Amino acid sequence: MVAIRHPRWQDMDHSQEPLYDFVVLRNATRATGPIADFFAKKDAEREHKTVLWYQESLMAFWQFLQTQDLGLVGDLNETTVNQFRVHLRLKGLAENTISNRLRAIRAFAYWLREKGWTQEYVLTGVKIPQSTRPQFGQIEDGQRKALFDLYNPGTFLGSRNLAMLGVLSDTGLRREEVVNLQLKNADLETGVLKVYADKTEEWRYLPLTTELIGLLKNYLKWREKYFNQPSRRRLNGSASHRAAGSRTVADSILFPAWNGNVLKPQALGLILYRASQKLGFRLHAHSFRHDFITRKALDGENPSVVKRWAGHRSYAMTDYYFEVADHMLGAIQPKHSVLASITLPGTKQRGRPPKATSA
Repeated sequence: MVAIRHPRWQDMDHSQEPLYDFVVLRNATRATGPIADFFAKKDAEREHKTVLWYQESLMAFWQFLQTQDLGLVGDLNETTVNQFRVHLRLKGLAENTISNRLRAIRAFAYWLREKGWTQEYVLTGVKIPQSTRPQFGQIEDGQRKALFDLYNPGTFLGSRNLAMLGVLSDTGLRREEVVNLQLKNADLETGVLKVYADKTEEWRYLPLTTELIGLLKNYLKWREKYFNQPSRRRLNGSASHRAAGSRTVADSILFPAWNGNVLKPQALGLILYRASQKLGFRLHAHSFRHDFITRKALDGENPSVVKRWAGHRSYAMTDYYFEVADHMLGAIQPKHSVLASITLPGTKQRGRPPKATSA
């Protein structure tokens, strides 16, 4: 009796299977197909923002395929991806956005080959241009002063906002890192700030300047005073009838909201948006990060140290800031010329001419 040898799953033709589908269960609906499996893999391995990038890119491609009455594994090929590129361009998307969408699809195509959904990498002829690197501008000193002048250092919210702006300015932390700072990790005696980054899943340590320590000490004084005082909340929306009650605060968080709850990253963004509306120029949390790293490069800091302060995964991004700084260095006039001590043709000697000596 000859044994029947069944082909391996990897050797089977999956071109007619749907890229993305749903199975209706008794109490729920479950997504199936290689796209759903790919999302599950990335959700287990990568940071949430990266997972969202894959989801937005691949679902936009799958929805485009649906408009063309397509959606099978075999429909992922050079032709449909190039048609999708044209579709995105006609929608008015920026070239960097289109490039990011295509990079996600390329990663998915490699995964399909690796897992046996396709026999080969199907996007060999698709050329994906490199994203254009953004140009980062510095925050002018006058702009920063105008921003800081908006807040009263003698109140809880004013001192808190000033302290957060100080942290953004003097450490270059990401928006999420600022609002997630732990009170116990701000050591004002030794001048060290301990920060956890969800993006890299690593801890890092940053030095606190004298100016920033002063802002933090002032804020902590008003924070303690604010939450030790009873609140007077309105009764049934009445402006004249209030009831006293104690304030509570999440003690572990350095920068809580006015009601003591954890401050959300969007709230910090809203603070800067409102400030921008008053000042007439746009500032966002990442502006301070770009400004901080560029200034450290101009100050001549060690790139290895700046990389650790910034929490970059690799030197590639840190190097870019130093390249930007190199271009800016040429515009900085030196305080003194090495040739100032000698008289040169075509130059005027500053100061009084030397007294003539008697023969």
